[in-house]
Amino acid sequence: MKDISPLIVPPLVPNLVVPPLVPPKCDLTSFHFLAIEVNNFLSSLEWISFNYVEKVAFFNLLLKSWHQIPCSSLPNDDVLLKHFSGVGQKWGKIKENVLSGWVLASDGRYYHPYVAKRALEAWLIKLNASLDANKGNEKRWNVSIDSSELLADLEEALQCLKILNPTSKTLESHVLKAIVRANKHIDNYVNLSRGDPNINKHNQTKKILNKKEDINASWERNDLTSQILESKRKN
Repeated sequence: MKDISPLIVPPLVPNLVVPPLVPPKCDLTSFHFLAIEVNNFLSSLEWISFNYVEKVAFFNLLLKSWHQIPCSSLPNDDVLLKHFSGVGQKWGKIKENVLSGWVLASDGRYYHPYVAKRALEAWLIKLNASLDANKGNEKRWNVSIDSSELLADLEEALQCLKILNPTSKTLESHVLKAIVRANKHIDNYVNLSRGDPNINKHNQTKKILNKKEDINASWERNDLTSQILESKRKN
């Protein structure tokens, strides 16, 4: 099963620096559910290779990472990992195998690619909802609301998801619609701003988003993560 298997080389490889798989702001503590494709998960090589104790630890860590910030990550702290794993003193013996599919990123936290995909999709939903709320409040109160930060967060999340899961249905439908709504939102903001000196900034953001409206266009991310993932896909 490809979706749950590690997409990146194991985190215990020395001298390898990988950027975080999700944006640092990715906070899904208000999202109570983590979607897991049950059959694919249970038949994945990663899951099958674990013994009983390793399965318990791995699943506990997977679930715990969902409500960490950034979502899908865990601290590189043996005391906390031991506690989160739920296996007590057995953690030291199984740590390396359990974490073999996790990525130790440059921010000092472990990320699992599978949870990161789900996190990015949910994060995009949350950002889209915030944009819609701003748009509604503008109409209701006849005020201008600066959503440039939300749009920047949206763009960053899109880039990360395109790298981790370029075939995600979120990229094909939900996100594309969000970009169109975001463009309309920028237009409304500029119209309401009445000479706001930041208009050029909003126009620049709009141009960037317009370039991404084609869902088949590549979102470039010139870092080690994209190179590693591209190499893995080719192999």
